[in-house]
Amino acid sequence: MRVLPVVLVSVMVIGVARDAAPASAIAPLTPAQVRAFMSDPTRHVRAVDKTMAASIAEGMGRSGTFAQLVLALDTSDVIVYIETGRLMPAAIAGRLLLVAGPEGHRYLRIQVSGHPGSNYLIALVGHELRHALEVAESPEVRDEATLIALYERIGHPSAGAHHYDTAAAQATGRKVKKELIG
Repeated sequence: MRVLPVVLVSVMVIGVARDAAPASAIAPLTPAQVRAFMSDPTRHVRAVDKTMAASIAEGMGRSGTFAQLVLALDTSDVIVYIETGRLMPAAIAGRLLLVAGPEGHRYLRIQVSGHPGSNYLIALVGHELRHALEVAESPEVRDEATLIALYERIGHPSAGAHHYDTAAAQATGRKVKKELIG
């Protein structure tokens, strides 16, 4: 697989803003629902290692917004792999990469930095999952040019050439964080 060089940069502000969205309409998943989802080999949100799998499971069990993002992606043609990015630039907390793959599905890689299982990391993954859902909701995104076009339309520049963020992803990160801290 070839990773395309367009990056959605996330320098997430974790504070809960006054304009943070109200509590999620969907409840976090039960432990049984989380176990069933995480053991499904056809799931569309996948961890690269056990530590990230635990963080995803914790997010789904503690945040309705996080669970809603994962479940929405699970019904899409997008498959997302999430990993801790060990070699990311210091100014980037998270990023989403479009990965070339076989026809029929679109593949994304999310890389995040942060302490495994922390509220910060889970909120950051939620922020990046919102970006993945933005791609999933845009069937025209199949390559670097169409990904850039999407984020030039819906996002704002961040930290350099072909680095973008969106207000929706920022709000989602704050909402997940708020749900995690209660």
